[in-house]
Amino acid sequence: MSKARNSLGVSIYIETITPDTFIKVGEMTDIPGILGDKTGKIDVTNFDSTGYKDYISDGLKDAPEFSLKCNYIADDAGQIRVYALGESNANTKIKLEFNDQITPVTGSKTIIIRDGYVSGIPNIIPGKGAALMFEFSFQASGVPDVTLAS
Repeated sequence: MSKARNSLGVSIYIETITPDTFIKVGEMTDIPGILGDKTGKIDVTNFDSTGYKDYISDGLKDAPEFSLKCNYIADDAGQIRVYALGESNANTKIKLEFNDQITPVTGSKTIIIRDGYVSGIPNIIPGKGAALMFEFSFQASGVPDVTLAS
């Protein structure tokens, strides 16, 4: 039997004005992977290369920028905070919390925290015959803080 878990209950949180204190961003509908860091490359292709370009690592990882979507809720404190961060360009943190406790009563969930900033003013997207959506992008910076489930 598979040990796969349903993704319902996965949550995104944004840092409040108080450092390392988070508030949930309500009614998320699309959460991408927030790791995805890629190592940079240096093109070292030369006249001895045989049909393919040659690369070596530059030793630095590039943290991703990712987009998130949720149902627009005008009075959701998390969405209001995200909007304010998009206006201010302030550095902040985002937290992704999974629903994957191994030991239901005493265990902890997998948590990923990324430093970065809300990269632009969030969009409120209307659509004919569709729910209003709230969409924002987050540019991660630096090393992710990953705590695995127990």
